[in-house]
Parts: sequence; structure tokens; C-alpha cells
Amino acid sequence: MDFHSTTLEYYSHWLGIEIAYVKDNEIATIYSEERNKTQFGYTRQADLLLWYQDTKIIISYGKNTQDHIQKLSRTLKIGIDINSIRDSLFALFGQQPNHNIKYVFSKLPVMPDSAKVLTLDDYQAYLAFFKTNNPNCKDLSWLYDYFVRMIESKTCCGVFIGNSLVSCTDSPSMPYMQDKVQEIGINTLSEFRGKSYASSASIKCASQIISQGKCPQWSTAINNFPSQKLAYRVGFNKLAETLTITL
Repeated sequence: MDFHSTTLEYYSHWLGIEIAYVKDNEIATIYSEERNKTQFGYTRQADLLLWYQDTKIIISYGKNTQDHIQKLSRTLKIGIDINSIRDSLFALFGQQPNHNIKYVFSKLPVMPDSAKVLTLDDYQAYLAFFKTNNPNCKDLSWLYDYFVRMIESKTCCGVFIGNSLVSCTDSPSMPYMQDKVQEIGINTLSEFRGKSYASSASIKCASQIISQGKCPQWSTAINNFPSQKLAYRVGFNKLAETLTITL
């Protein structure tokens, strides 16, 4: 599988324009209906989505932000620091944009395999893990069905210490190309972090995704440094940064 092309195709759906068609050293603006709706698996729409790479900038906007695009475009040039773009967005919209890093999968690392693919028999262990990791979540009526869906996709992978699940992946909903891509989510109990358990579980999950003919995805917030380091250990490389505004 061409992981790079598939990942670009996935984010092209988000932007409403083929990323590969935007030339190097070009700034592209595109009005997209994707900015006027809430994507599947998300709670709020992104009224503006800015894709930032060293050689290209793409601004995908909708009806709520279209009046500001011309002014925003005048502040941009190829090579501009993304923090300057953040400042421009804050000045225009009065809020700090969400800042994320998007990754592209390269290859599976070689490391000791201490993770397993969970089955329905592991639900009680997963339930205990989830409760410990989410102590403020009181309504768990949805959790079993969610667990079953992950088991069916064979992408719920975890590391056990004794009978206790201490690190486990999940499968975020994909708004596009569900038959071709799957993002990896990972959680580890606080006292078991820094022991490579998250790496092992995530690599196992990536291998499961690839075995199903899909492309693994990874995305993280700009200030989530542990997730950024983990992305590289799992086999991903940085692809782009994104800024989003939701009004």
C-alpha cells in the first residue's frame, strides 16, 4: 500500500481539495461544504481548516468564515512560521485555533511483541481499565457496544500485566474512507507509562490495520509531546500541521 498517497487522499476529503494537486510554493483557498457540517464521529464542525506544510498552505473555509479569507490570505506567504498564522487567526476570530500534527505511516518497527489483540473474553479487564483511566465517566451504558465494535475490527490491542490491562488502543470513528484508513488511539494507565507498553500496543494495532488492507493514521495535539514521540516510535513521520477554527 502507498501509505503516503492514501493519507493525502484522506485529508483531501477533509479539505475539499486534492492536496497533491496544490503545487509547491502555492497558497490555495477553497470554499468547501465540508466546513458547513459536522463530520461523522465529531461533535462540532470546523468552520475553517488550514493545512500547513513547508511548501504549501491550503485554507478550507465555509460560510461562517468566508468573509475573513481575503484578509487572512494577505497575511500569508510560503515559509511563514505557523505561530504567526495562529496569531493572525486569533486576531481575526478572537479565539485560539486548535493546532494539531498529522502523521503519515512509514513502516512497522521491530520490537518485542508484548501486546495482544483483545477478544470479547477480555471485556471485564477492559471495563476495569476504562474505569481507572476515566474516573469521571459515570455513564458506561455505551461502553460494551463500543468494545464489541472494536473487537469486530480486530484493532483493540493491549498489554496485560498479570490479569490487568494497563495499555490499550482504541479506534476513533473515521468520517471518510472507512474501508481504507483507521486512526490509532492509545491510553495507558499513569503508573505504567514510560515502559514501552503504549509502543507495543500501538504497533500491534498498526499491524492489524495493515493486515486488513488499510492505512494506519496518527494525529495529535501540538502540545501532546508524549503522543508525538510515540508516533515516531510506532513508525510514523510528520506530514503536516493543521489549524482549525470553530465559531
